[in-house]
Amino acid sequence: MSKYRERRRGDAQQVLEEFEDWLLRERSVKESTARVYADRVVGFLAWLPASVEESLRALTPATVMEWVNLAAKRGQKPSTLRKQLVMLRSFLRFCHRTGRVGQDLARVVPNAAGWRLSSIPDPVPEGTVQELLGSLDLQAPKGLRDRAILLLLTGLGLRAGEIAGLRLGDIGWRTGTIRVRGKGDRADELPLPEEVGCALEEYVLHGRGGRAGYDEVFLTMFEPVRPVAPNGIGKIVRMACARAGITEFGPHRLRHTFATGMLASGATLQEVQGLLRHAQLRTTAIYTKVDHARLTQLVPEWPAAAEGRWGR
Repeated sequence: MSKYRERRRGDAQQVLEEFEDWLLRERSVKESTARVYADRVVGFLAWLPASVEESLRALTPATVMEWVNLAAKRGQKPSTLRKQLVMLRSFLRFCHRTGRVGQDLARVVPNAAGWRLSSIPDPVPEGTVQELLGSLDLQAPKGLRDRAILLLLTGLGLRAGEIAGLRLGDIGWRTGTIRVRGKGDRADELPLPEEVGCALEEYVLHGRGGRAGYDEVFLTMFEPVRPVAPNGIGKIVRMACARAGITEFGPHRLRHTFATGMLASGATLQEVQGLLRHAQLRTTAIYTKVDHARLTQLVPEWPAAAEGRWGR
């Protein structure tokens, strides 16, 4: 243990002892396990900028997420990272129960099994979407189809599989809504932006034509005609990149662009969560990593989530 960590452990001795007692009493862990948890907490406490009690009083979701991201970037084994996050979650719960932290920040800490914050969302550069759209021939059915697909990716953040699965009956022409079937047979009705709706209308009326036999919205251009598959959506995006003369990327990057753009324009985490159809708010939180200033602004939204209102 470094001298700094030793000094910080001395500064935190009372907190660590209380944490060990709490683990023994409330969590019924073995003494050896409680000691291991306390030892691991020292690394987190050593990272905090001020004295332990002062730092804990000032602790925010942004600070917790920053430490978690640093831990994820250290290149540790997944099992090691998982243990660190379990430790941190337990310690933050203890701090909340003992009044050292005003909100239950344990709920901010993600599960290591699905943790991908080391891969920061990578939105496309400004102007790229316009270049993609500008590369299309809107006098041709294929151009109308590809424009509708690109706008569903950039204007609603849909996944490739969700676009491929769209059916004609999912489009609420009168209500201005669209039904999206996502992961786990989940179906959501989302507001249909005017630009996206107009692009869909143009394609269905003048690009798709009267091709019978399929309910799916997007069909291939050549015989044998069939629904566009999810990997076909990716091919459409990459071909648009090639026409525009930009480095190729896949459709999911446009979903990242949609999410980060929404947050940058002032949308709340809960609003973006609803549009992306994330079951957990912590999944949506990865997009705040692109803009630390915005993450700081979003901190007031986290107490509601910390009280257990994670789903839609």
